[in-house]
Amino acid sequence: MLTHHGATVERMVVDPVALGRDGLAERLSGSWDGILSLLSMDERPHPEHPALDRATVGTVLLAQAASDAGTRARLWAVTRQAVAVSAAERPSMAGAQVWGVGRGIALELPSLWGGLVDLPGTPDARCLRRLVWVLAGNGAEDQVAVRASGAYGRRLTPAGGAPGVGRAYTPRGTVLVTGGTGALGGHVARWLAGNGAEHVVLTSRRGQEAPGAAELVAELGALGARVTVAACDVADREALAALLDAHPPTAVFHTAGVPHSGEFLGLSVDGMTDVYGGKVAGAYHLDRLTRGRDLDAFVLYTSGAGVWGSGGQTAYGAANATLDALAERRRADGLPATAIAWGLWGGGGMGDGAGEEFLRERGLRVMAPERAVEALGTALERRDTCVAVADLDLPRFARSFTAFRPSPLIGDLQGVEAAASRSADGAGRDDERGLLARFTAAGPVEREELLLDLVRRQAALVLGHAAAEGVPADRAFRDLGFSSLTAVEVANRLGRAVGVKLPPTLVFDHPTAEAVGAHLAGLLEARSRDEESRGEEQRVRAALASLPLDALRGAGLLDGLLALAAVHEEGTDRQASAPSPAAGTDDPPHSLDAIDELDDDALIAFALGESRS
Repeated sequence: MLTHHGATVERMVVDPVALGRDGLAERLSGSWDGILSLLSMDERPHPEHPALDRATVGTVLLAQAASDAGTRARLWAVTRQAVAVSAAERPSMAGAQVWGVGRGIALELPSLWGGLVDLPGTPDARCLRRLVWVLAGNGAEDQVAVRASGAYGRRLTPAGGAPGVGRAYTPRGTVLVTGGTGALGGHVARWLAGNGAEHVVLTSRRGQEAPGAAELVAELGALGARVTVAACDVADREALAALLDAHPPTAVFHTAGVPHSGEFLGLSVDGMTDVYGGKVAGAYHLDRLTRGRDLDAFVLYTSGAGVWGSGGQTAYGAANATLDALAERRRADGLPATAIAWGLWGGGGMGDGAGEEFLRERGLRVMAPERAVEALGTALERRDTCVAVADLDLPRFARSFTAFRPSPLIGDLQGVEAAASRSADGAGRDDERGLLARFTAAGPVEREELLLDLVRRQAALVLGHAAAEGVPADRAFRDLGFSSLTAVEVANRLGRAVGVKLPPTLVFDHPTAEAVGAHLAGLLEARSRDEESRGEEQRVRAALASLPLDALRGAGLLDGLLALAAVHEEGTDRQASAPSPAAGTDDPPHSLDAIDELDDDALIAFALGESRS
């Protein structure tokens, strides 16, 4: 189909697991206009890491190799039945992992990543034509599901509506909470006990030895619940099966998981395995082992990193996207399932600590645990399948999320575009004017300190440091851990502060905070001169506006001023004019350049319609 529509296609058959990253990079060393990957359709288990599949590992290795090879081609991944367009579809968990990986790559390697296209199980000619249409598009849609009925773009939409679709969830009997001794597991355990749960089973790898376990047990007991704390790795199917037989649950809350962060180009297969263990393997075992039981709720804790992607959390996002797919599969099978993609929890969650300011600057605010569990109850009452619960500062979030590439994904969130525009046009301009005023009023030493502090503070926020001291003035940005992603972000932030569009390579062109500060000083000096020139022009305009037209006409100046205005309008329209008159001629000047060269007496003579040699 690609050939039929005019593309020159070269097939490259590879085994990414056998070749590895370096071998793939060597194969990709040629010149390509685009790379269309079908590796994401190979859903067989990885030979050495059975918790992973070849589709996900192959996509990761291919994207890393393409970056290593320096290719300028856009990389698109094609999956088969990886997402659900309708409630009846059962998405592939392996394909969902590829989509989770792709969302992270799009943020970290925006110039390389093209997007994701999902095909049905047996695509017909119409589907393949739509695939070609997506690949030949302008790049706006980068997450598309193609079906016989049409092409569907992925959107994040407001949950909307009021509770009452179903009945409120009331805990009964025994409720299992995996990761129950952790911060999030502890909060849901308190909520369950407070709402009448008779018996709460908390699992973690360390069981009673987990920090704070004894205190949590006492607290839940005071709320009227009997508590069992079990040391159980939910990735161990046999151990989990024994636990479920010993304590048959009426509901499951799977909160277990291992957070992971790190640059995509540094992601290894071993690192992915660590992330997938408890979260993905545990969810899969819970699904298989409880299908014959009468459950009131089956709740999976996921993350916004799996819904919209998160730079530095590609593997974590992929793992969470897999749980969303599992929830959709259970719903299609008529089983209870709710996957909740959380934002930032307070009360001991990821929203606490030194990284809070870093995340807040990206538009993610910390949620109070009480509000979060209230939203959990609402999602269960509404019988949501996949829902995100987060406290977003929409203007900040939209600016950060689309800093490197547009994203229709969040375009339907009410107020995103308008709020972002107001923020950029309002507060951004105010900050810009304030900085310019301080810079203009300062002396040479103060100017240097002002800009150096600005650069260090913005770089520290982007890198996640608590203060500017985390960015030494004379240390190279590369040594501080700047990537292409963070480099673009700091350039955008500094550009908004000084009112000048800065190149995304700013921190690589000027490799230290001192060098960037010196560069910004030159830009602000030029802006200050421009502002001064505009101020002088405005004062002249104000003076002329204060004179009555009759006074100008009586002084014989009105016709000359109108002629000057006509010359200015003509020069603006054509950006060209007749040459200046030679010395000794009586021809009046006709260009703005010539008028600029006249002294005061000559300008007055011209305004009065006189000629002067």
